[in-house]
Amino acid sequence: MEAFEPIPRTAAGLHDEIVLAGVDSLKPVMLAEAAVRHLDLELFWLASGDPALKGARALFDEQSGTVCCENVADPGEGALLVAHEIGHAGIHAASSSCHAGDIDPSRPTEVAPVGLQRVEDYGVRERRELEANVFARALSRHINTMPISRRRAACKFLTCLAAARSALSAL
Repeated sequence: MEAFEPIPRTAAGLHDEIVLAGVDSLKPVMLAEAAVRHLDLELFWLASGDPALKGARALFDEQSGTVCCENVADPGEGALLVAHEIGHAGIHAASSSCHAGDIDPSRPTEVAPVGLQRVEDYGVRERRELEANVFARALSRHINTMPISRRRAACKFLTCLAAARSALSAL
């Protein structure tokens, strides 16, 4: 879907900037927290059911520049929740709160031709959630899909690339 094409590029660019700044992309929570700081936002980890979450698992409040996220045991899940909210911050520039069913990075970007999925995908709110899911999937894909040996090699490469850029800029 053409409207979604810039979203993964934006997320990948953010990921690369953070990694080049020295963040270990093998640690999903550190990557998500660094992305929040990079966007000049604040992140608050809250207990499940905290009133500040307003019944959601995570939310982005544009007015205060905060991301509030349910403190979950699985670091990958926590990073994904934060990445989804960062997607709202980067794409929509408006406050949002996301319930359990809203955050699903495995959901396809293609419009379903018929059936219940087509009805569920209809509407502005649903489209915003889908866009944030696409962003979260793109931001976290480097962590979740690459074998650890390739991740380490990629980190070494990006570290060398950052050093080369620094050396060239000093000339």
